[in-house]
Amino acid sequence: MDILAGKEKKENGKRKSLRWSMIRRLVFGWFLPLFLMICVVILIMTKNVLGQVEQTIQSSVEKTVEIMQIQLKDCETASKNASYMAVIAKYYRQYWGVEDRTDFKKSVEVFLRQQYAYDDNCRSAELVVLNEPGSCYYALNESNGGTYQDIRFFNANAREKILEVARTLDTRTTLVGVEGKIYMVRNLVTSKFEPYAVLALELEQDSLMKSYTGIWGYADAALYWNGELLVPGIKEHEKHQEHDYAYIVDALEKRDAVYEYKAGGYSHVYRRINTYGGTLVLRVSLDNSVIYAEMAVMQYFFLILFLFMIPLVVQMMRFFHKKVTVPLGELIVAADSVREGKLGIQIANEEDNEEFYRMKESFNHMSQQLKNQFDKIYLEEVALRDAKIMALQSQINPHFLNNTLEIINWEARLNGNDKVSGMIEALSTMLGETMNRKEAQFHSVADEMAYADAYLYIISQRFGAKFRCTQKIDERLLTLQVPRLIIQPIVENAVEHGMDTATQGRLEIRLFEREDGYLCIEVEDNGRLTRTDRQKIDRLMNQDIEPSKEKRVSLGIRNVDQRLKMIYGADCGLFIAGSEEKNTVSTILLKTDVPTGQ
Repeated sequence: MDILAGKEKKENGKRKSLRWSMIRRLVFGWFLPLFLMICVVILIMTKNVLGQVEQTIQSSVEKTVEIMQIQLKDCETASKNASYMAVIAKYYRQYWGVEDRTDFKKSVEVFLRQQYAYDDNCRSAELVVLNEPGSCYYALNESNGGTYQDIRFFNANAREKILEVARTLDTRTTLVGVEGKIYMVRNLVTSKFEPYAVLALELEQDSLMKSYTGIWGYADAALYWNGELLVPGIKEHEKHQEHDYAYIVDALEKRDAVYEYKAGGYSHVYRRINTYGGTLVLRVSLDNSVIYAEMAVMQYFFLILFLFMIPLVVQMMRFFHKKVTVPLGELIVAADSVREGKLGIQIANEEDNEEFYRMKESFNHMSQQLKNQFDKIYLEEVALRDAKIMALQSQINPHFLNNTLEIINWEARLNGNDKVSGMIEALSTMLGETMNRKEAQFHSVADEMAYADAYLYIISQRFGAKFRCTQKIDERLLTLQVPRLIIQPIVENAVEHGMDTATQGRLEIRLFEREDGYLCIEVEDNGRLTRTDRQKIDRLMNQDIEPSKEKRVSLGIRNVDQRLKMIYGADCGLFIAGSEEKNTVSTILLKTDVPTGQ
């Protein structure tokens, strides 16, 4: 026993709870794979978005660079007009050597205003005649915000640097940066290609950099010319250090354009433009919060999706607990109770799903059937015990009695006493049926009627003419198998308690098959069924009694009723009622088929 108990305990230890098995499969088979899939999707989509963003930004930067180059080309063309139109050269020859330079100044500045005062790309135009130290002829573009302060700045800060650069230009055009201002510089030369004046066009930075504001996520821009910071940035959110240009040069060593992504804060795009004999480098700062707004929305979407998965998992676990674990737990508890001997236990069945509703209903039915079968077996054993007690009480050494009756029967025949011989044979027949040497529970209707006829023969000899019995038997039913000793106790009860033998006792036995297929055996006597008799019958049939306090005949009819109900079901048994003729009818109702397992 200890070994079996230890083995069972070990096997129980290997088995896992259905709830935790479900949770593990839910987590590792659905929740975790879905989470990993979301992470992979986010990584792939982020990579694709970054690639698309980089491509879009670089394309937009290229477009804006083209626009800026066109603007610089327009400015270059405008500066060449001062040479190709030869107006300034004409005035220069006309007024060469004239001390009064008023007319020259007036004529030159009128030309400058005509050419540059309305050019959106120019803020101001300054002309320095080389043989006039300190001279500065100018024109302001007031629509772009040009003021005399620009002229004062030129004379104070830019003149010398521009003249120094101009000495190396010949007829070329170049850019000069001075403290955040950009100048396009070119020499005006004579027919012998000798410089006589320097033209400097101050470029309008807002117009020059305006196209870059259309770049997706644009935050700021800086412009370098040959390593010199020309435009430090419109916004002051980011300071450009001296080492920035070296870093940019390294980044642009092999390519003309570089996109640099930085997580958080700002990303940058660097673009190199080789023009006017120098290198123009553009640095555009991009606000990541704007650039990757869509990607952030995507990430938030997946985050919200993941967060929504958590209550979904919780709801599924709660649903599984309520709809599966709890009903199974109730079934397990009930099954353990049945295992402990509490037969007939019932489970409250309020399930709203078909499977567990039918499972609980089947369990309740099985439990009740098990109790009924157990009670049936128990009652059969009790009835068998009572029958054996009654048989023992009525049989004192039955083999001896049977042999003795046989001797008496022969003596009666030898003496010619046929009446005594017949009674002895009838008694011997009853004794043989009571002994049941074959221990059979069923025999034919013919055998059952033979036993009843033996009893009736003895009774007829006892009462003589005061007793009369008739029989209406359907001979087709004589071969049917019925339980033993079910008719004689009813007949005996009718004789002992029903008939009035003081005058004339009448008894009729009817055996037939009803239309519904039931076998019906009726024993009708001419005794009247009183209320007292009815109450006694009900008590005898439906209540627990003490066999020692009841008469043998009463116990006989109770035994018949219980046996029939246990064998055929509650719809069969013994039923005693009054007839229209005020007689008493005892009806034995049973099925024509022998139940299986009997």
